Amino acid sequence: MRPFLLERYLSKHEFSARLIACASDPDTLRLNDVLALDPEATNQFMAMTLGYTETKGALALREAIAGLYQGITADDVLVHVGAQEPIYAFMRATLAPGDHVICISPTYQSLTLVAENIGAEVARWEAREEADWQPDVADLERLVKPNTKLLVLNTPQNPTGGLLTGDRFAAAMDFAASRGIRVLGDEVYRGLEHAGPRLPSVVELSDRAVSLGAMAKVYGLAGLRIGWAVTRDRALLEQLEIVKDYLSICAPGPSVFLATVALRHADLLRARTLSTVRKNVEIVDRFIGQHARHLAWRRPLAGTTALMRLTSVPSATAFCEELVTRTGVLLAPGPLFGASDSHVRVGLGRASLPEALTVLGDWLER
Repeated sequence: MRPFLLERYLSKHEFSARLIACASDPDTLRLNDVLALDPEATNQFMAMTLGYTETKGALALREAIAGLYQGITADDVLVHVGAQEPIYAFMRATLAPGDHVICISPTYQSLTLVAENIGAEVARWEAREEADWQPDVADLERLVKPNTKLLVLNTPQNPTGGLLTGDRFAAAMDFAASRGIRVLGDEVYRGLEHAGPRLPSVVELSDRAVSLGAMAKVYGLAGLRIGWAVTRDRALLEQLEIVKDYLSICAPGPSVFLATVALRHADLLRARTLSTVRKNVEIVDRFIGQHARHLAWRRPLAGTTALMRLTSVPSATAFCEELVTRTGVLLAPGPLFGASDSHVRVGLGRASLPEALTVLGDWLER
């Protein structure tokens, strides 16, 4: 298997850097914060047994996840360990060597790399910076092939912070439906629209589509490692469960319990993350204005990440390595996401970002 470059990069730096300025997950909650959401939760948590959990996921958790969607029931939900697992399980269950995939780009690398590791060919549907990180719908006609099996949509988008316009989203769904192409919607940032409307989930529009979600980004609970796949295609859901039997089998009981409690207060936790993101978007916008000789960006519309363009250095990759070595501030270079080596990803969900920007600004001016 080819290496997952982002994870190799983060493994090298994330737990030694002083300030993480590229994180896609927001400030996390403490265990006590989650238990405090429900007056009975602490006693129930301390009394729980630590055996195996249901492969599908506990009914209460699946019901809570189903409540995030329109027209979805608990029987349409399969709980996974994180969002990485359902990406892998879905690709293994649906793709074979020689298949063709269209995936929006730049994006989270496993959305392309898992398919390529299987032996599928992946065409990038490019989101363009000059178009506010929107792709051209007309490009889909150029990219499609007779053996195209899958269209991968990541919106709200990591790393750009872009959000497909309603007409582009509808056109992409219609394009897939008219050709019998399945749609995978990576929607782990859905709910964090801070400057644009929330789109429907792909599973609300198509019986054959699959939506991926997780506790990490919207709810600030990355350490629970709880994600999910949602689809009304029961045969596909069974196939995903078969693949999952060879991976995690089931999610950890404490994580299942805490995720269930958290999702009963989803609106509160979502608002918490959005508050930090909105503040940081304004801070970064002012920061870029102050350092316009070196930086530019398209203001993000949703999610916890955005791309900044370095206008005065030859390589973002080299810049990021030197920055973290010399200052302890970690940014992620664009090539880790299929973006250019002029871009870096900045994370908008943490309260420590202004401190990191101060260090970055001093470094840029030196």
